Amino acid sequence: MPIPSPVTSGSRRPRGFTLIEMLTAVAVLAVTTTVGIPALNGFVTGNRAAAQVNSLIGALNYARSEAVSSARQVSLCPYTEDADAADAAARYSCMNSTTWQQGWVVFRAVVDEAGNPTGAREILRVFGPLSSGDALSGNVSTITYLPTGFLADDAASPRFSLIPQSCSADQRREVSLSLQGQAHVATANC
Repeated sequence: MPIPSPVTSGSRRPRGFTLIEMLTAVAVLAVTTTVGIPALNGFVTGNRAAAQVNSLIGALNYARSEAVSSARQVSLCPYTEDADAADAAARYSCMNSTTWQQGWVVFRAVVDEAGNPTGAREILRVFGPLSSGDALSGNVSTITYLPTGFLADDAASPRFSLIPQSCSADQRREVSLSLQGQAHVATANC
């Protein structure tokens, strides 16, 4: 009886990729990367802008809510920080500026038992700076809410513009406040 011969190497198919298969895979990867990375960067920039404008909207809503619930005026403004100050009221002081990207503070005036302002401020909440390179500017340097929830100054309707770094297409955010104190957000082209 004959013994079967071992399989010769010529009848087995070699394992691995051919040069054509490898070049095709590299070409598909290059096209996907070329198209995908800019789209991903735009997605990340748009989400960062949305998160930062939501922080501003949250601060505005918080200030309005505090004004109504405490029956006192509550304000917010961009701040400068004195790291050496002992208490929060001395540490954060309002800037007379319409650039808000360095952060903002929500505060209310301290009043005596008769309801008269003492000149001191009570810091309610501090909102930190935006991501580096992002710009937030407004047409006002301070926003004050009355105990009714309306804006204190009816002469100008506050508006803000958030322009993220590497802004493209419609990633810019425009925030406007009605005289009733409600915030509205819209997207705009850079």
